[in-house]
Amino acid sequence: MKEITDVNCFEKAREENPLVLAYFSGQSCNVCNALKPKIEMLVEQQFPTVRIFEVKAEKAPVLASRYTVFTVPVVLFFVDGREYIRETRNVSVSELAQKMDKIVRLYEGE
Repeated sequence: MKEITDVNCFEKAREENPLVLAYFSGQSCNVCNALKPKIEMLVEQQFPTVRIFEVKAEKAPVLASRYTVFTVPVVLFFVDGREYIRETRNVSVSELAQKMDKIVRLYEGE
């Protein structure tokens, strides 16, 4: 999972990649640390076309505020630069997988 701290880098990543998952976390957040490998595994195994980025809110406060992220963890899923999924705090990996699966299948034409 590549870490992004700059707004311009994140905007460029969203423009260049049609399917993007942004994982907003906190350095001292135990839930964030426990959820991160699960999110990574989900994307790697089920959604190989999705690019995944981590935004540590403390290191990128401007980026976090631009996307109205005031608590962590937050998962944002973008399709062609537009936000389609927002999961906050108590993120269910299985529910996230179901939501992403529907969107990715429609996007990829399956």
